[in-house]
Amino acid sequence: MNLFSRFFRRIRFRRTIKSDQSINVVDGMVKARRLYKELSVMAHPDKHPDDSAWANDVMSRIVANRHNYMALLAIKEEIAQRNP
Repeated sequence: MNLFSRFFRRIRFRRTIKSDQSINVVDGMVKARRLYKELSVMAHPDKHPDDSAWANDVMSRIVANRHNYMALLAIKEEIAQRNP
């Protein structure tokens, strides 16, 4: 590739990515970490000894999605519906 074409592609790429998008990604990571900690306490199998199968299933999904903020929100809604 030509040096000038690489330079111009880099400039175009930087123009397409907004600074707000990078802030949203970092903010989502921070929120996901907090929500992960909150949900792991709420759905821990020791808190639900009568229904440990459900608690183990939910905990495994929480651990699998610990960096995915949207999936953690969906799991939080499920826990809220189960435990009013």
